Amino acid sequence: MPVVALPELFEHALDQQYQLALVNVPTLALARGAIAGASDIDAPLLLTLRGSDLPDGLAPSLETLARRTPNPVGLLAKRIESAEQAVLAIRLGFNGLMLADDLNEAENSEIHDLARSCDIPIVDASAHAGSMAEIDQELESATLNAVNAMNPLPVSWQEHDATVARAAADQLRARLNELGASDQGQAALETCKTWRPVEHLIIYNTTADDDSSARLAAVGRRVLDKIPGVRSTWTGRAIKADAKFRYCWLVRFAQPAVIDTYREHPDHIAYADQHFRPIAGDRISIDFELTGADENSDEHAPETNPDTRGGKPRD
Repeated sequence: MPVVALPELFEHALDQQYQLALVNVPTLALARGAIAGASDIDAPLLLTLRGSDLPDGLAPSLETLARRTPNPVGLLAKRIESAEQAVLAIRLGFNGLMLADDLNEAENSEIHDLARSCDIPIVDASAHAGSMAEIDQELESATLNAVNAMNPLPVSWQEHDATVARAAADQLRARLNELGASDQGQAALETCKTWRPVEHLIIYNTTADDDSSARLAAVGRRVLDKIPGVRSTWTGRAIKADAKFRYCWLVRFAQPAVIDTYREHPDHIAYADQHFRPIAGDRISIDFELTGADENSDEHAPETNPDTRGGKPRD
């Protein structure tokens, strides 16, 4: 699971005197190409999306690709323009934020407080100028040139995406070599903390009937989903009527630091005290990290080699 904590990754880059490539990937083809290029030469990588692009639906795929690549990856949301965008970025799995330049003092302070409560670093580009290089327009130009040079034109979207991915991989490999990042991936993994979400599970019985319990759970999902650091909330009911515990809550936190801030958040306290605890005295809770296939990049991992996209191998 090589999504890694950013402070340690930046520290490794400084210690080993290389620069991390900060690569904006607004399409899945660019993301696949960037990951393939970095993996080919064992280079750490920072994948980014702009705050305005977060609602477009790409972020979950970026996280999946990042967690299944063998080299370390950081997920950085940049040009964050509001606290709402910051909450969304954390919810979508990004483990670092870069703020927009035109935030006023109040907005800046609010986002810093929010990020601190979740132990999410805010990355100052000027402070990391020696260990980070933004790869944006040059990568876009390389992929556009590759597509424009195709003759004949692509016969499918898959072939088009394969061309984009190959061009991105080729361009990024060359750039990462220039930055001195090649062959630094495995060494970085040895020194960087992995970035894992945490599952908060409650199994319980209630003194309310099924309909009332379902209504209260729906209220809770609407309330708890909005707490910073909460990535997802699910509620469920046992399939067997004679199960020892009939109901469950599953809440995913961005990382372990959120356990305490969630517990102490006023919205959580209000919901728990007013709605949940009065009817759910019989309950068990646990906070845990998932282990298993997702930690092994070779198990159930999609092929990241851009040469095979589009259904036929590259010559």
